Amino acid sequence: MRILHTSDWHLGRKFAEYDLTESFIRWGDFLVDLARSEKVDAVLVAGDVYDRSVPGVQMIELFEDILSRLLCTAQVVITSGNHDSATRLGFGAQFLREGLYLQTDSRRSGQPLRLCDKAGNLGAIVYGIPYLDPDVERIRLAPDGVPLARSHFAVLTQACNLIQEDILRSTDIPARVPRIAMAHAFVNGSEKAIRSWI
Repeated sequence: MRILHTSDWHLGRKFAEYDLTESFIRWGDFLVDLARSEKVDAVLVAGDVYDRSVPGVQMIELFEDILSRLLCTAQVVITSGNHDSATRLGFGAQFLREGLYLQTDSRRSGQPLRLCDKAGNLGAIVYGIPYLDPDVERIRLAPDGVPLARSHFAVLTQACNLIQEDILRSTDIPARVPRIAMAHAFVNGSEKAIRSWI
C-alpha cells in the first residue's frame, strides 16, 4: 500500500503583502499529479488545511477542487489542526463520500480507519488524532469524568490510550498490516514513549 503523508497546507495564508493563491493552486496540482504518478492508495493530511478557522470562500473552493481530484486517485484522511476550526472542517463528516475520512473529534481517536489498497486488500489501519487543545480536551477526553491535567502531554496520552485500547481489542488484524497514528500535535520524546508501549 502506498501512502503519501502531508500536513500544514495553510490554504489562505498571506506572506506580508503577497497573495499566495497561485502558489496554493500549483501546490494542489502538484499533489494530485504526484498521487496519480506514484499510484498512491491514500493521502493523509495531518491538520492545518486552512490558515485560519474561518477560511475565505476562494480557499474553500480550492480545497474542494483538490479533494475531488485526489479522490479520483486515492482515499483521503484528514485531521484538523490548531489553525482549522474542527467543527467547521468536520461538519457533515458522516455524509461524505466513500474514500474521504475527516477526523475532527478527539473522542474518536481510538476508532480505526481500515484503508484498502487498489486491489481491495486491507493495507493499513489509520488512527487520526486532531489537534488537542488542553483547555477543551482535558474535559472531553476525561476518563470517568475526572478532568485530565491541563497539558498537551495529558490529552495526547489519553488519545494514545484510546488507540492502544483498540489495538489490544482488535485481534483480527494481520501483523503485516501497519497501524499509523497521525496527529497534529506538540510532541517531545516521542521515540522513547512509542517504544515503551509496543
